Amino acid sequence: MRYFIGLLLLVSVLSSGSLRAQGRAALPESDGPNASITRWAEGTYRYLADRGERLRGIEKFRLNVHPDGTRTLMMWHDLFARDLQYSVLLRVAADFRPLQAFANYWTDTGYKGSVFITVTGNELQAIANGPVGAVTQRLAVPEGLSIGTHPVAGDGWHTWHVDPNGKGVQKTGALYGIESSGDLSKPVLGSLSDMTFQVLGEEAVTVPAGTFPTTRYRLAGRSDVWVLMPDRIVIKMSNSGRGYDYVLTEFMAGDNTR
Repeated sequence: MRYFIGLLLLVSVLSSGSLRAQGRAALPESDGPNASITRWAEGTYRYLADRGERLRGIEKFRLNVHPDGTRTLMMWHDLFARDLQYSVLLRVAADFRPLQAFANYWTDTGYKGSVFITVTGNELQAIANGPVGAVTQRLAVPEGLSIGTHPVAGDGWHTWHVDPNGKGVQKTGALYGIESSGDLSKPVLGSLSDMTFQVLGEEAVTVPAGTFPTTRYRLAGRSDVWVLMPDRIVIKMSNSGRGYDYVLTEFMAGDNTR
């Protein structure tokens, strides 16, 4: 008897699950653009050294802009010159202030680990997992915050709190920079540091992907970055001191509201 009752209960559960699945399948599906994405862009960068003579790596990105103005940026960074591989996702508010981030790192010494970051008000919480286990971090953060995960595509978002009409060097916020060395005893967590910016003006820049109207910034006095508005997409980045250039070689974009 107990077996029969158990069998009836099992049949009931499976039937209800089947009905729910049929109900889901019966719902009408859209045959047009995804309504959760109003605007998108994707592309590829080449990492160059020795005045463009040597290829160090590549990076691919996909940007989605959502109906509420938030943005999601997905990046895959393959710096084969140093055996580094990063998979990163950033999510920011409509004004580009960070909301969430996820990073997963491989280095030349092996798998370093991953980190999940959330920013709520003026608190940042990070949970890292890797060879040393799980480690949690909480930090008080300023309003002018950005998260440095290392792929180039995210570097344009560091400039969101910079005064576009400001003169000279500006120090307007803090960078949460994530540890990414080959030392596997150090978890994938970050630390806050000041970062300086200088607005160098509007400039048309030509790269293999085309010619773009950009705003040129100088970050930390070392790297120049050419940024395409309104989504702050990096078109080119140059660090003359180290002889490195990062150039956009492929680019596509679309607007689902048109």
